[in-house]
Amino acid sequence: MITYPMPRFEQQKIEVLQRYKILDGSKEYDTSHIPRTVSLVFDMPMVIVALNERYRKWFKSSCNMTDEQHDILQGFCAHAQLSDAAFCVEDARDEEYFAREEAVQGDPNVVFFAGAPLRNPDGIRFGTLCLIDQRPRTLDAMQMNILNSFAAMLSQDICLRSAGRYALADLIETEKDKSDLYGLAMTDSLTGALNRRAFFRFSEREMSRTRRYNLDMCVMMLDIDFFKKVNDVHGHNAGDMVLSKFVKTLIDTVRDEDLVGRLGGEEFAIVIPETSKERAGALADRIRNNVKAMRFNGDGGNFSISVSIGISEPAINETDIDPSLERADKALYEAKRAGRDRVVLADTPRRLIALEA
Repeated sequence: MITYPMPRFEQQKIEVLQRYKILDGSKEYDTSHIPRTVSLVFDMPMVIVALNERYRKWFKSSCNMTDEQHDILQGFCAHAQLSDAAFCVEDARDEEYFAREEAVQGDPNVVFFAGAPLRNPDGIRFGTLCLIDQRPRTLDAMQMNILNSFAAMLSQDICLRSAGRYALADLIETEKDKSDLYGLAMTDSLTGALNRRAFFRFSEREMSRTRRYNLDMCVMMLDIDFFKKVNDVHGHNAGDMVLSKFVKTLIDTVRDEDLVGRLGGEEFAIVIPETSKERAGALADRIRNNVKAMRFNGDGGNFSISVSIGISEPAINETDIDPSLERADKALYEAKRAGRDRVVLADTPRRLIALEA
């Protein structure tokens, strides 16, 4: 049961404490320099920062006081918060109300108490800066003003730290949102592959790096064989599942630095940096075999798919990715004309070499 008077602004105070997340934070104020400075300036053995909620209480930034001693000081703190400025009890034993307090009659044997309310920038009180001694003391007008000033400094310190936590949390959330938006802007929503715009953007960047450092690079064009039949026989949900799992297989098979893009429908492309045509051919065969091993279930029962792949590499005099993609696309359709489920390498713009399945 609460026997001490509760401040009339208690609900506002609770809202402030919750808004600044002061009560639920870590003990970062326990080592605050301000209460310790107050202790030195006033030569006080005990200085505490009391942040109270009606049925809960927290004491932070305490100097020379145990947790048990904190718990019996609520009456003093409540009276201090009722005051518009610093509040002082020179000898609690001589005050009829305070003489009955447990804190006066027993440990910590409070005799002198002074407190100043803590306020947020809107002027709402949310706690108390308290001075405590076990002997009678007096504070003159200047000292009371100094106590008020320390309370203002501490209020600002607490609110700024809390606001800083909010600002950091907001920044992290904003960056996460930006990252999510960036991902949404760059990737195909169904498959997670780079969308057409992003694929060409990053491919041109990779093309520039390849020319600058005279590196190998290959480009693949891939098309799922008879994909229209998948939709017609097994339904569009099955078709979406095929596209999604197909891209997952591609990503799992290639390296992290390789670019996997969806150019449209069931047509995909991969840019493979620092890779010779022969190694790209071997990679394409691994992709083809991994795709053939996939199993699906649709409206028409269980089924599997295959993929046709065309590969090209940039010519020495080419400055953008388009000619390589065009040659890879021609090689892709050569693979389809040759029976599908195979890889075709475009040796030069004029000659195509087919790798049998």
